[in-house]
Amino acid sequence: MTVQSNGTVRREIRTESLPVRVVASHQVTEPENLLNEKPCALAFHCDGFTRFEGAGSWVLLDFGRELCGGIRMLTRSAELPSIWRLTFGESVMEALSSIDEKNATNHHAMRDFTVEAPNMSDQTFGQTGFRFVKVELKSERFTVVQSILATSVLPDFAREGSIVTSDPLLNDILETAAYTLKLCMQNDFVWDGIKRDRVVWCGDLHPELLTSLYRFGRTPNMDNALAFLAESTPADTWMNTIPSYSAWWVINLCDMIAFTGDRTLLDTYGDYARRVIAHIASYVQENGDFDFGLERSYFLDWSTADHPEAQAGVAAQFMMMAEKFLGLEENADCRLLLARLARYTAGETTLKPVRAFQILAGRCEADDTAMLEAGGARGFSTFMAYYILTALAKAGGTEMLPLIKEYYGGMLSRGATSFWEDFDVEWLENSGRIDELTPEGVRDIHGDFGKHCYQQFRHSLCHGWSSGVYAFIAEYIVGVRITDGGKQVTVSPHPLGLSRIEATFPLPQGDLTVKIVDGVAAVVAPEGVAVEIL
Repeated sequence: MTVQSNGTVRREIRTESLPVRVVASHQVTEPENLLNEKPCALAFHCDGFTRFEGAGSWVLLDFGRELCGGIRMLTRSAELPSIWRLTFGESVMEALSSIDEKNATNHHAMRDFTVEAPNMSDQTFGQTGFRFVKVELKSERFTVVQSILATSVLPDFAREGSIVTSDPLLNDILETAAYTLKLCMQNDFVWDGIKRDRVVWCGDLHPELLTSLYRFGRTPNMDNALAFLAESTPADTWMNTIPSYSAWWVINLCDMIAFTGDRTLLDTYGDYARRVIAHIASYVQENGDFDFGLERSYFLDWSTADHPEAQAGVAAQFMMMAEKFLGLEENADCRLLLARLARYTAGETTLKPVRAFQILAGRCEADDTAMLEAGGARGFSTFMAYYILTALAKAGGTEMLPLIKEYYGGMLSRGATSFWEDFDVEWLENSGRIDELTPEGVRDIHGDFGKHCYQQFRHSLCHGWSSGVYAFIAEYIVGVRITDGGKQVTVSPHPLGLSRIEATFPLPQGDLTVKIVDGVAAVVAPEGVAVEIL
């Protein structure tokens, strides 16, 4: 637990862990000793020290999985102070990079810097997202190192649900999605990334909100994120400077109220939401056209950025917002938006995210499963995967499970322990793993790919918006629909060939458990929860 400046208590778990592997070393004597457990107090006489022989000696350590934090070093120096360069990486190759090499940066969090350590030093350095650390001695004389430990922080939630299936790969995907989001739920807020993008992004928050509700229930992190965004953004400006992100804020509010049943949120934020909706509506013309005069007037996510077809996706998203808010109360501006956007003329689109939003907004009459399934998971993005899968299910598709395993399994096949800011299945061709040195003639899947703001090593390999696959599996494969604050639950499973599914959801009233065996569902619900199995 951590006591904050305002007197409240943040529940969090702080851990220390040994490296699991020495990836490489140079002029270091017995680097493998760093893998061995020792007393976490400096010793004058102790077996198993590691000696860095002088300037330019280094070791590259693997801590086994993505972490949010830094490292603790216990050292004894022949030269005072000893000087160290620490380079954190979400991949082996990033940890071996220098600033500006393949777009390596210190943006949002310091991951490449120099520190000093006095003799008999026990100090902690760093606060970033990482799995690998290169520790390099810059001092001329040798230094003895007793231990190097990773220090990491995760929120400590009172309750945590789960989904376990008969498919081991799908189970890995589910747990990786949940872990990715949990890593990003720091300091009582929700960051989109722990290395880069330590920001509360409102659009990114929607899949994060859904996954959080199904996995952790209601958390202070989500309440604080919604409140912070509203309190720091006047209703007549754009959330995170992006018009569609203002619409996302209203959608987030509606989904939070539906899941928790907390109508006081509407009392608190209803007027703000109404003004946001009115502000959006003021830009939409009679024929449904709109232009906000901004560089990101039509921003869904980076996969559709700078593409003229993205406007149709944003129009559909505005319709989704209006429909959701009308589910809470009558609103003239929502009616106006729906009437005008119904006249919006959208041409054919080649973008799966745009078509997905059109399906979700009820704007497509034709069978669109072929377009969404074409090329397998090509055209997916880690943010949009939830919406593409949900739209495909709504349109009657049956290939969601193979797509999930192709897309998210693709990241796991390259050593991922958390899901990334973005991923294209085409990156798999002739590419190496993030936990290995990239061989000659093989492409570095971290340092050789990416675009827009996530080029090469600037690319974040732990991004909360990529967790939405968990919410899709909860909503469609398990088939849980939670309304009225959990008082009403519908279970309509679509096992897609899975022989067994066991799930627990932390409702406000208590844990809801669902067991599906050979397509037949059995539900145990808390008192006061009405369940209908379809």
